[in-house]
Amino acid sequence: MRRISLLLALSAVLAGCQSMGPEPGEGRSIYAGNHSVLYRARQQAGSLEQALQLADMAYQAGDLDQALFQYLRVLELEPKRYSALVWVGRIHRERGNIQLAELAFEEVLSKAPNDLDALAEMGMLQLAKRDQDVARELLSRALLLDQQRLANTSQNVMPAVDALKVDRQSPLRLYNALGVLADLTNEFPLAERYYRLALQIEPRSALVQNSLGYSYYMAGHWVEAEQVYRRALDRNGSYAPLWRNYGLLLARTQRYEAALSAFEQIGSRAQASNDVGYVCLVEGRLDEAEQFFRSAMEQSPSHYATAWDNLERVRQLRKVRQLGQEPIQTEAVAAAADVKVFAVP
Repeated sequence: MRRISLLLALSAVLAGCQSMGPEPGEGRSIYAGNHSVLYRARQQAGSLEQALQLADMAYQAGDLDQALFQYLRVLELEPKRYSALVWVGRIHRERGNIQLAELAFEEVLSKAPNDLDALAEMGMLQLAKRDQDVARELLSRALLLDQQRLANTSQNVMPAVDALKVDRQSPLRLYNALGVLADLTNEFPLAERYYRLALQIEPRSALVQNSLGYSYYMAGHWVEAEQVYRRALDRNGSYAPLWRNYGLLLARTQRYEAALSAFEQIGSRAQASNDVGYVCLVEGRLDEAEQFFRSAMEQSPSHYATAWDNLERVRQLRKVRQLGQEPIQTEAVAAAADVKVFAVP
């Protein structure tokens, strides 16, 4: 109970710091449009049902401050409502408050070890921290619980992957995370199976379509990857990771103008030029890389330092080529570049 109290206090402080502005009573609001309605409604959430409804409305509207406030209100009204604590952890994870997210999920699992949502969320958190062994154990436990819920196990034994079932209540992010985990060990057919299960839960999920496209890309199935990206972008052109990975694919296939256009959907022309240049650098196409890095420098002074550093790496690789060591050194220099890699979210 003390841990929950600490989490509530820290969450409230962070929510306050991240939503600094005039109080509602001052006749102004830090939110605009529908957000201001939600903000004024805080004082009206006198019941558990109202707080849950407002939390869901706020989260769907992208107002994480309000959603966090209302889930904390739920926990004040009913401390054993663990689903609300999972949502508190989820919001903190999305904000990058990893320690608070982990604290929330740990608290749920200490009281309810078989909470499917908490297991799945903690597994995804460990996956993001690159602890694959712990992530696999947690995600597998969550998967077994979901299959038990669907009466798809025999003597509590996990069914074969091809025999797995899902429904609309299955956690979409759980199956997506299992796919990502399989991709990390180059088990691409297994990853695709998990992504296909996730798409049965939510066929239009941009998250899962992006993951599937990236899996095809890593497996070298570029035609299939492009088909997935284009179809997903037709449905949801506002999902930034889709544009990033689509731009990466276009740059790898040397369709540079199309790649620049894709990257520009989520950033400036200078940033797009730098990103395309980096792909060329990794691929060993040094003349093209230099061209794009110089273009980035000309387009924006703010990208001068980054592009200049990348130009220095081009010069390093050229020296390596002159020494006849390119097959060994290209990978090392590219890895040391520490430039954006477009991973699955």
